[in-house]
Amino acid sequence: MPMSVIESEALLDELSAEAPCGEDLEYDTAFAELEELIQETPERQYGDTIIPAQPPDWGAVKRTALSLFERTRDLRIATALARALLHTDGLSGFAGGLAVVRGMLERYWDGVYPLLDPDDDHDPTLRVNVLVALCDQDATLRGLRETPLVDSRALGRFSLRDVHIANGLLTPLATDDAAELPTQVKIDGAFMDAELETLQGNAQAVTEAIAEVLQIEATLTDLIGVTRAPDMSALAGVLKEMRNVLAQQLQKRGVGLTVEAEAAETEAEGRSSSAAGAGQRLVVGEIGSREEAVRMLDKISEYFERYEPSSPVPLLLKRAKKLVAKDFMTLLNDLAPGGVDQAALIFGSANEETSE
Repeated sequence: MPMSVIESEALLDELSAEAPCGEDLEYDTAFAELEELIQETPERQYGDTIIPAQPPDWGAVKRTALSLFERTRDLRIATALARALLHTDGLSGFAGGLAVVRGMLERYWDGVYPLLDPDDDHDPTLRVNVLVALCDQDATLRGLRETPLVDSRALGRFSLRDVHIANGLLTPLATDDAAELPTQVKIDGAFMDAELETLQGNAQAVTEAIAEVLQIEATLTDLIGVTRAPDMSALAGVLKEMRNVLAQQLQKRGVGLTVEAEAAETEAEGRSSSAAGAGQRLVVGEIGSREEAVRMLDKISEYFERYEPSSPVPLLLKRAKKLVAKDFMTLLNDLAPGGVDQAALIFGSANEETSE
């Protein structure tokens, strides 16, 4: 059964008056089990036999995450649950999982796990990194694109990935059966054959998921500032593509998206846009300026100093920071003073260039 609003709300109740978020289970065996369950089993080879990579057992991930919710309120568990619900309960489950993530941010920011570091100006990097998994291609977006948008008894299931292949936007894999490749004619036929109520439910779920993502982004911007909040547009973008496909197909059936769903998305987009107007978010997977690059070097250095204190990486990164603003000859003089004369012989000195 897909996660209902009531079930989502139950996962957001205070665990106790003294400790609303319960206990930190980071070192609990059940938490370790969840982290192991959510990992994909990589491709293996034994002699001439190749065993393909295996996805996580999402049912087990869901069950383990829900059991942990009985003792804690943790963003790591919430994101794992949202990803699991996508695979076990479909689009409505994913929207419900995102609602849990949003609710944790809105209600329990001060106490939700992982805790903010009081010794580092309450740095939210750990929490941001947890949420970035929702925008990761391998962790979430690939599975989202492969989630069925339509299920026809006569013509089969089709996803956003299938729509992309049918329209030449994506090259099929070598493992895809050429005889079974999707075409737009097949996809259109499936949407005409499928139950209208189911299609409307999928469209409603996708639109609600978009609203949840935009609310998560806006809430984070309010809490930690626009420069620290992650850009959730990769996730929102895939969901909007799915929404557009469903809207177009529903229009062919003579119906549209519900007024309530469109209103929720419009409200969330307005809040997200106003929050973004204050500055530029940290873009997941993309660095837009030298200043952002330097900040990322600082974050990488902080990670190794905190979790791998014997690593030489922080020393190397600190030296690298000093070289960012230097030109080639100054950099060469800093790294290898003896190499400056050799470089001058090859490229010519600055004085020679001036005299010419």
